[in-house]
Amino acid sequence: MSTSASFWPRTVRSTWMMTTLATVCTFTGAANVVAQSEPASVPGAPRLLPDQTLAYARIENADELRVDLAESSVGKMMADPKLRPFAGDFYNTATQLFAQIGDRLGLSLDDLLAIPKGQFAVGVVALDPQPVAEDGDKPKDESPEAIRKRLAERREAQAGIGLLLLIETGGKNETLSRLLDVLEEQIARSGAVGRSETIGTTEIRRMVRPDNGQSRLEYFHRDGATVIGFGHNVATDALARWDGKATGRTLAESTDFAAVLGRCIGSADTRPQMTFFADPYRLVRLGVRRGGVGAALVWQIFEELGVAKIRGIGASTFHGGETFSDIAHAHIAIDAPRDGIFSVLRPKDGDTNPPTWVPSDVTSFTSIGWRFDATYDGLGRILDRFQGDGALGRLVEEPYKTRVGGDFRKSIIDVADDRIVMIRWLQPPVKINSSVSINALQLKDPVAAANTIAELQKAFPTAIRTESIGVNTLYLFGPESSRQFPDGLRRPTPCGIILGNWLLTSDSRDFIERAMRARDGVIPRLSELPEYDLLASELGSQLGGEKPFLLSFARTAEVLRQVYELAKSDQTRSFLKNAGDRNPAAKGVSDLLQRNELPPFDEFLKYFAPSGSFAFDEPSGIHFGRYTLKPTE
Repeated sequence: MSTSASFWPRTVRSTWMMTTLATVCTFTGAANVVAQSEPASVPGAPRLLPDQTLAYARIENADELRVDLAESSVGKMMADPKLRPFAGDFYNTATQLFAQIGDRLGLSLDDLLAIPKGQFAVGVVALDPQPVAEDGDKPKDESPEAIRKRLAERREAQAGIGLLLLIETGGKNETLSRLLDVLEEQIARSGAVGRSETIGTTEIRRMVRPDNGQSRLEYFHRDGATVIGFGHNVATDALARWDGKATGRTLAESTDFAAVLGRCIGSADTRPQMTFFADPYRLVRLGVRRGGVGAALVWQIFEELGVAKIRGIGASTFHGGETFSDIAHAHIAIDAPRDGIFSVLRPKDGDTNPPTWVPSDVTSFTSIGWRFDATYDGLGRILDRFQGDGALGRLVEEPYKTRVGGDFRKSIIDVADDRIVMIRWLQPPVKINSSVSINALQLKDPVAAANTIAELQKAFPTAIRTESIGVNTLYLFGPESSRQFPDGLRRPTPCGIILGNWLLTSDSRDFIERAMRARDGVIPRLSELPEYDLLASELGSQLGGEKPFLLSFARTAEVLRQVYELAKSDQTRSFLKNAGDRNPAAKGVSDLLQRNELPPFDEFLKYFAPSGSFAFDEPSGIHFGRYTLKPTE
C-alpha cells in the first residue's frame, strides 16, 4: 500500500504495534495514577500534522485519563477487594504474554504503560514523492540484483505513507530513550546511518539511507515531549510547523478536519479525552495507486459513484460526569447532494420506541428508520449507469416474475414500511451460540406480506414449512433435519412469523414464542423496564433537538453473563487447556482460570449499567452517539 511497509524493518513495525497496544492498555489496565504533568508549551498534535493527514488519533492527557479510568466502573471493579485477586492475576497474565515481545526490546508492559504522561497522538501522513538519484553518464549495472535495487528505489520514491508520534513525557524518559536506541540499532542493520542536526535550538536525530540521504527514522525532544517520525522528513516538517516556519497549512487549519471534529466536541463545558479523524477517500486512493491496473479500474468505478463526497470521519470520547459513565460521538461528513452511491443511504426519522412484542430481558434492542423504496430506486439508478436502462428489471424483477410469478416491486418493496427492529437475547441454558436474535420488518400491509410468503412457499416448497401457533402461522425455513447436533451447541431453528404489522425472523423458535408472550402481556416488555425508560429520557440531552433515525439499548451485564457462564463450564476449560498446547494466549487464560475461582456474578453485575446509541441524519452528514449510564448500587 505504501513505501512505509517496505522500508521499515519488521522490528520497527512491531514496535509501532506495541506502542499502540500500550495505549490501549493504558485505557483499560492502568489503575495506578501518576502525578499530573505541568502545563507545557507543546502544541496540540493537529498543529504539528499537515492538512493532508490521512488519519489521526489523540489522547488529550494520559494522566487525566488514568484518573478518570480509576474512577470508572471498570476501575472500581478492579479495585474491589473481592475481585482484586482475579483482576491482579489477569494483569500478570497479560504482562507475561507481552514479555514474549517486550524481551526483544528490554521493556516490560509496565515500562511501556508509564511512558505517556500528557498528550499522546499518532498521525498517518502522505509522503511527498522523492527524486531518485541518478548516476549521470555512468553506465548502468544491468545485473538482476542492480535492476531489482533500482525498482525498489523507484517504488520508495512514489508517494507513500509515514507516521508521526507525539508523546509528552514531562521530561527525559529513560524507557523511551532506550526504545529509540533499540530502533536505531535495528534500522542500522539494514544499512542506515545515524546523523544529528541542530535546527534552531532543537537537535534532531535521523537514521538515513547512505545512498540517497532519505530519512527512515527521525526524532527530537522539546519541552518535555518527543516527536518521532517514520518516513522522510516527517519529524523535520513537524518541527518546522512547531516553529511557525512551515509553508503549508496544518491539520488544525483543514476545513474538513474542523467540519468533522466540530460535530464531535460534546457540550460546552467538556473537552474530549480522545479524538480520532480519518480521510478514507484519500487513504484508499493512495493505496490504489500502488495496487496495479486492476485496483485502478475498480477505483475508477467508485470515483464515478461519488465517493469523493466523503470529506472525513471523526470521533471523540468524554468522561460522562454525574449521569453518564462515558459518552462518545462520531460524525461522517458527506457533501450534498446525496447522489451516486449515497442515493442508497436513505435513513428516515420516526418512531423509535420498542414494539409491544419486545421482552424486557433482551440483551439489546435497535430500531432503525429507513426508506427502502428510495434505497431500491437509488440502487436502480446506479445499476443503470453500468448495465444500461432497466437493469433492475432484467436482473431482479423479471427473474422473480419467472420463478415466483409475482411483481417484485409490489410483493417485496412496497410491502415494507420504513422501519426495522433488531433484538438479541441470551437463550438458556448458556452455550457458545446461546445469543439469539430477531430481525423484524414493519409492514404496510400484513395481508399482502402473507400472500408474498405464500407465493414463495409455492415456488420453493422445500424451503418453507408452516405450523400453527394459536391463530398465528409460524414459518419454518429450510428442510427439517434429524441429524445429530454437536453437544454443547444450541440447534438453530430458522423461522418467522407475522405479528400485527411486523414480520419477525429468527434462528430461535423459543425467542419467537417469547416475543409472542410479550405481545400478549404474559411476560414483561422492554418498554416497561425502568432502565430503558431512564436511558431513553436522557437521550434528549444528547440529541440537541435532532430527530434520530436509529436508537439502541444494550445491557452489557447480560452479555457478560454469557462469557461468565462459559468461563465456568468444564467444557470451556477443557477447550482452553487443549488449545494452550498451541496458543500461548489460550494457555495464559486457561492457567488464570485454574488458579482463581470466579467470584459470584453479582459481584460483577453492580459495576455495569445499560448503554444506548443513536444516529441522526443532517445536511452535513450522519452523526452517531453512544453513552453509558453510571451504575447504581
